[in-house]
Amino acid sequence: MLQRAEHEFDPIPFDAEAARIYGRACAAVVGSGRKPRRRVADLMIAAIAIAEDLPLFTTNPDDFKGLEGLLTVVPVTRPLVEHT
Repeated sequence: MLQRAEHEFDPIPFDAEAARIYGRACAAVVGSGRKPRRRVADLMIAAIAIAEDLPLFTTNPDDFKGLEGLLTVVPVTRPLVEHT
């Protein structure tokens, strides 16, 4: 599944704009009573989505609680993996 995603999608870099937004995302998480330290990777992903004005599709929407005012989170179900 990872190889397919790497083949079909171009990565979006964590740039200076995303870094600035990361600080806002951390503040939003703290404001909601959560600890950003445990969510570094999730917050970096969220910051990129916010910087690019993109929704964030995830199988773990709870990882992004506290960012409702900054980010559109779209819950998706995990695809079934066929074993052959």
